[in-house]
Amino acid sequence: MPVLTFIDEHDLARKKIVLFCSHGTGGLASSVQDITAELPDDCEIEENVIGVYRDDIPGAQAEIQEWLGEIGY
Repeated sequence: MPVLTFIDEHDLARKKIVLFCSHGTGGLASSVQDITAELPDDCEIEENVIGVYRDDIPGAQAEIQEWLGEIGY
């Protein structure tokens, strides 16, 4: 809900949106679809989304850096 509130309260028109998630047991579930449905049509949405399980966060630096390189950051 906080993410959807952020989308409602900020002008994200013509912005590039990069989605990432740290999660517990549910994984990404339908988060990507739910968020994408609420974004303005003229957003550029990065298709490469990363999800890191909470127990894997301490050792995920290399994976996250690789992902950032893949998406051009």
